[in-house]
Amino acid sequence: MQTTHANTASRQVAGPARQPASLAVCTPPLARRPAARSCALHRTSEQSVSTETSQSAAHSERSLVFEQQRRFLLAGAAATWLSTLVQLPAEAANVSTVFVAGANGKTGGAAVKYLLSKGVSVRAGVRDIAKARASDLGKEKNVELVEADVTKSSEVLTAAIGNADAVIIAIGYGGLNPKGFEDVDLKGTKNLVDAAKKTGAKQVVMLSSLLTNGAAKGQGTNPNFLFLNLFGGVLNKKHEAELYLRDSGLAWTIVRPGGLSKEPESAVGNLIIRGEDTLFGRDEDPGREISRETVGKVLVEAVLQSAGKDKVVEIVSSKSATTPPVNEWFNV
Repeated sequence: MQTTHANTASRQVAGPARQPASLAVCTPPLARRPAARSCALHRTSEQSVSTETSQSAAHSERSLVFEQQRRFLLAGAAATWLSTLVQLPAEAANVSTVFVAGANGKTGGAAVKYLLSKGVSVRAGVRDIAKARASDLGKEKNVELVEADVTKSSEVLTAAIGNADAVIIAIGYGGLNPKGFEDVDLKGTKNLVDAAKKTGAKQVVMLSSLLTNGAAKGQGTNPNFLFLNLFGGVLNKKHEAELYLRDSGLAWTIVRPGGLSKEPESAVGNLIIRGEDTLFGRDEDPGREISRETVGKVLVEAVLQSAGKDKVVEIVSSKSATTPPVNEWFNV
């Protein structure tokens, strides 16, 4: 071994340094393998770290996307929930049964149908029960037909109203005898108000008319006021009945519609609802008539919404109008 080292040293001194051909294999094979394996393990470790880093980044990205989607869905769900709340009255009255006077009339019948669609039971006041049983009204479920001739005393009407939570007065004389407006529109309404007080009903909603207060609001020469009042002074009678209800001590609502149309609301137009003494059926007003179907809905919503109490609303319709959200009808 010493000779070998000496010979190698003499050759390195004697001439320029030259790597021996056997240098590549001078290291025993077993001596090289750990280093090679170490390099391989190092490269594998780097690849593993790189892979883990990539996977971690991908996972983080997926988590971020998932979180964004989750928040988006939650926001959408919240918006949907809030939108449903917007369609509901802010404060709904606790009403299970409503008495409707004039339930066999077109406007009263519209109110009955809308009440039933809202899950409210109806005591339907009619003059002729046998006739009512043979009509569509008699076929409705959750409707109890009761005799209610409004020209009779309040004692008789008290039994008709029974346990109803509220009363809707949808009556009106339709004949030609001027005395009929006195007996039905005025005295009949008073009888119903007195009966409602005796039964403990929470509210009375009265169907009236535009221009009932026309004379006091400078509409004495309005052609509509003059024409309507020709029939037994009906507007004066209705206005007197309004005042009686307002002074009754009961919660009340007075609904004054324009000309009543038997056509559906889709044909007549969309609801326009205003405050007291603002619509007079003039050419410059936004509308002059309204579907009985729409009127029935307003009468009922006046019962169902707390905002409808102790208020006069005037209603007409127009095809160019946009019906306000139902929970805003009484924000006038």
